[in-house]
Amino acid sequence: MTNTRQKLSERILEAIRDGTIIEKGKLLPERDLSRHFDVSRNLLREALVMLECMDVIEVRGREGVFVKEQPGAGASSNLSSVVLWPENMLRDLLEVRGIIEVSAAGLASSRRTEEDLRKIRQCLLHLEEIYQKGEAESGEGARWDALLHLAVVEAAHNRLLTRIFEDFAQVQEKYIGHSRAMVFSGGNWPRIILDQHRILFEAIRDQDRERAETAAREHIELARKHFAG
Repeated sequence: MTNTRQKLSERILEAIRDGTIIEKGKLLPERDLSRHFDVSRNLLREALVMLECMDVIEVRGREGVFVKEQPGAGASSNLSSVVLWPENMLRDLLEVRGIIEVSAAGLASSRRTEEDLRKIRQCLLHLEEIYQKGEAESGEGARWDALLHLAVVEAAHNRLLTRIFEDFAQVQEKYIGHSRAMVFSGGNWPRIILDQHRILFEAIRDQDRERAETAAREHIELARKHFAG
């Protein structure tokens, strides 16, 4: 059976919700999961990386893969129903990105763990592969781009900030998801964005707060110029 990473991650998420692949709070062994979903181990691992970046699961080395919390539990977000007037849409979205992500990058530079760096690096590796080989499916680059930014916000280790950003990301996807995907479909943009992401990662890795905040600010300013003109 052929599955894309996204579709497989959605199937895994659904199976987590109904408990069919969980034993004592953790997922079944990789071998059993591969057999359960009828996919290769490589594809399974890539789907698990996506779910890890989304903060659904947690990899604890030899202990296994644990479910962090039941996805979908708790109150639903009110942000998902936000409607923005067209003339204010891009301005408002990018202003909020600047408020959240610049500060998050600064906090991440001083609070990040080796696990945080691993997550961000994984997203970078996937974006590098997409740049070299092209997208296996439409929107793949935009999806890994979004996961990288989520990983950076998570590295700030402020649970409220992470929750706010997760909700905001739903609004952003609703309004500029297609445009964001188009950015990754050709031209020099994938290379430019990849380079900016690498600079941001290196600043966080090196615990350079000023450089991390500058990298985040310049990245969002580039998005403003590209999307909002």
